[in-house]
Amino acid sequence: MSASSSVTASTMSLISLLLNLLWIVFGGLWMALGWAIAAVVRAITIVGLPWARAAFNIAAYTLLPFGYKAVPRDEIYWR
Repeated sequence: MSASSSVTASTMSLISLLLNLLWIVFGGLWMALGWAIAAVVRAITIVGLPWARAAFNIAAYTLLPFGYKAVPRDEIYWR
């Protein structure tokens, strides 16, 4: 498991792959691109840097949403 993420991705199943492809074709790519543009705009100012990082994370999750599993932070960081 990666210590830098609270979402883990295991091997993508065939159904997850098909759903992700459909998602990308029917709007997921544009949504992820919009979040990435918003992150760049927010990163211009120092005040917007935390929101820029969050927007980049959301862009990554909106690009391929199927096949990820949300886990509690204490399982990642062992606290």
